[in-house]
Amino acid sequence: MIGLDAKVANPPAIPQVDGRPWHFSTRQFWRTIAWYIANRPFGVIAGKIQYKHASVAMFEGYAGAPHGDFRRAVEQERALGQLDDVVAYYEAYLQGDEPGGPASSRLKQEFDHVRDTLGDLPGRILDQKRLRKMLAHLGKTLHVGFLNDCFFDPASALCLRPDDKPVAPVISRCSPDRCPNSCLTKRHVAPWQASIEEGERLLQGNTLSAVQKVAIKQDNDRKRRLIGHLEDPKA
Repeated sequence: MIGLDAKVANPPAIPQVDGRPWHFSTRQFWRTIAWYIANRPFGVIAGKIQYKHASVAMFEGYAGAPHGDFRRAVEQERALGQLDDVVAYYEAYLQGDEPGGPASSRLKQEFDHVRDTLGDLPGRILDQKRLRKMLAHLGKTLHVGFLNDCFFDPASALCLRPDDKPVAPVISRCSPDRCPNSCLTKRHVAPWQASIEEGERLLQGNTLSAVQKVAIKQDNDRKRRLIGHLEDPKA
């Protein structure tokens, strides 16, 4: 093993600029970092905070300026990130970590088909390129969220209205427990549990009417049914 202080015989040459060595600084990598931040779910919000921009739109412009095909590169990286998330879904499913939510049955059928087609058995080295190709159509539809993920299909999306353009889900109108596109994993359980606990705290007070208490109890029951399988897979 080469020690940390060992010298490399022929280090890679850094091209000179105008006959002088190039001076590196961290500022030169800001847009590269913005590229990767913008690629991830909720990345534009995180980027806006990190870069101290006045608005999300300002960060989007910075991370996806048109010159140099930078916006196209960001979109390509976002697509790769979505596919990585679907592959993670598949690998978790093989380990017995089944997804929940209305879209889970459709997703499991897709994963069973992939497993049977590839012969994905324990101890067998899988063709990752072929696996990613078979899951690519799911990656194109995946929208990662805080309370659930959406495998968006405009034909069945409950969040869309007749005058909406069917290009992406409308998160503010999402129905995680009813929409056929909605899928949940264990990472979604914590915020639902927190919401249930908040409802229980409200029920302990004396400020709610009988009708409000019934509504909260029904809502909590709905939430418990939604995450019940993820909390206890044997349930």
